[in-house]
Amino acid sequence: MKSSDTGAQGAAILAAAESLVPLVRAHADRIEAERRIPPQIIAAMRAAGIFRMTAPRDWGGPELDPMMQFRILETLSAADGSTGWCAYTGATSGYFACYLDPPVARRIFADVDRATAGNPMPGGRAEVVEGGYRISGRWGFASGVEHAAWVVGGCCIHENGAPVLEAGGTPKSIMAFFAAEQIRIVENWDSTGLRGTGSHDYEVSQAFVPRERTFNLFSSPVQQAGALYALRSMILFNHAGVVVGIARGALEAFRELALSKATPWGRLGDQEYAQSALARAEALVGSARCYCLETLSDIYRTLAAGKALSLQQRALYRLSITHAHRAAVEAVDLMFNAAGASAVRMPGRLERTFRDAHTANQHMVASPKSYAITGMMLLGQSPKDPLY
Repeated sequence: MKSSDTGAQGAAILAAAESLVPLVRAHADRIEAERRIPPQIIAAMRAAGIFRMTAPRDWGGPELDPMMQFRILETLSAADGSTGWCAYTGATSGYFACYLDPPVARRIFADVDRATAGNPMPGGRAEVVEGGYRISGRWGFASGVEHAAWVVGGCCIHENGAPVLEAGGTPKSIMAFFAAEQIRIVENWDSTGLRGTGSHDYEVSQAFVPRERTFNLFSSPVQQAGALYALRSMILFNHAGVVVGIARGALEAFRELALSKATPWGRLGDQEYAQSALARAEALVGSARCYCLETLSDIYRTLAAGKALSLQQRALYRLSITHAHRAAVEAVDLMFNAAGASAVRMPGRLERTFRDAHTANQHMVASPKSYAITGMMLLGQSPKDPLY
């Protein structure tokens, strides 16, 4: 597939995402109340090609560049944060399956529009058996697990009842692909924000997973040649697209309110404090978006040229993600505060963006620790953390 064909597919998926915005906004209250994305929206996202975004070209997927993925997720997240978040997690198939032998990956994703969910943290115990592993465990925060065809889970390997250790003495781990019918969903997702993501726990008991459906996120060789898979942590960047979109939704909601709400001093939109808050929030969201896309474009050009990223590029990659979360929260807070008591009415679009942005900001990818690590990298020190 030529890059021009990929670009056309990306533009088509973006246009399809834009066409879904009215449907998503119309169901936002239902998404919140039912704590899941309705089947008709899942079907529409699947038909739009959202879940195939990271599928390699040799699977028949579009292998969209990360900048286009960012824009697509930003669009959906501005309509509803939970929908954008589930679009992101459901479209991780190519990022995980790129570590499997290509024939195996292709069999798993014979249908490239099937969604993926899971948690890479080692919540499982994988006992070595003939041909693979017998796995038991429980994992949390599995966004979109109810509509996923495949669910990944991190596991520590055991053999003859004892943990298998790496050369340095740390437990040896894998990630396993479970078919949806192998897991049991524990419906316990009740959160401050992103309530519609259905991020329930899931568990397995003595589930057999063949060795060919397992990999190590940090050490297994990448089996795809495309630049999209050359950076093991590329999967993390789409977090930024989601939070920037949520913040954009807050700005849209505030503008709608400001043009209609009456205050003791006149229309909200005519008040200097409201105008100032909107301008500051617009600058925060716009600058964070530009920083993300500029950083991502530079990194992707380097990877596409077959070159290794510099320490500075790696630092800016993670820093731009963390900054996007902080800027999004600050922008949403400005809109929430300027809206006054109207912002606290539930259900409401503005109060939902407030809760969604703050919930997304609690994710490990936006940890305050990122600043210390990236600052160290900007001073020329290489971190030991494999996520950096």
